[in-house]
Amino acid sequence: MFWSFVAMVPVVISSWLGITLMPSRRVSAFFLALSAGMLIALLSYDLVQEAYRLAGNGVMVFGFMAGLFTYIGANQIVARVIGIGRRCSADCGGLGNLTHLQQKERSTAMALVVGCALDGIPESMSIGISFLENPLVSASVILAVAVANIPEGLASGAGLKRSGVSRLKILSVWVSVVVVCVLSSGLAFVVLNDAPNAIKAFITAFAGGGVMAMTFQAVIPEAYEEIRDWLSVVGGSGFAIAFSVSHLFH
Repeated sequence: MFWSFVAMVPVVISSWLGITLMPSRRVSAFFLALSAGMLIALLSYDLVQEAYRLAGNGVMVFGFMAGLFTYIGANQIVARVIGIGRRCSADCGGLGNLTHLQQKERSTAMALVVGCALDGIPESMSIGISFLENPLVSASVILAVAVANIPEGLASGAGLKRSGVSRLKILSVWVSVVVVCVLSSGLAFVVLNDAPNAIKAFITAFAGGGVMAMTFQAVIPEAYEEIRDWLSVVGGSGFAIAFSVSHLFH
């Protein structure tokens, strides 16, 4: 739970910075590109590969595809019901093109909670699961999750401030999300302590599928719109950093 907190708390800090500094979309896009590369390394070497080691290719593929389709389905529901188009958009706090009714503070808070939970919960669970096999923290997982949370906090903080939501409510929403994610990490560790390897592998791969879908649907498109070819350079650097950290500390 402590390491999950370390990974998730940057979203609160960056949200506060977004409220204070009001960063441009381009600044957020560079962080998004960096996090895209890190997330791909994370799911490749700390989630999918670990699931394969625990239970083989069949369980890994099944869990990965389940996570991928679950994320897609949940994202569609959130987009249609609550109004999220792009959660990382600095122009509207990540809520897409909203109607007047959708701009109400309660809908804004709900959308952000659901949207960030779709990303944060499986990532935090993967941190908890990693401790079941290895008492040492996976530095690459912590690094990738922490950096990936920065652009979402920056963009949403600035965007929600523009849309009239108070500083206290913005920070309260993100603190709540961090608490949920930290608890999910601890719950995953406790509940899965004596679980069969196939269950651990499924959930680990499930998280990898969710991260993959989130990276392709939310992170890369937003970054490419602003920085174009720089996406490959910055994203590749993020991958190299996460890969190096992963192998240095394993």
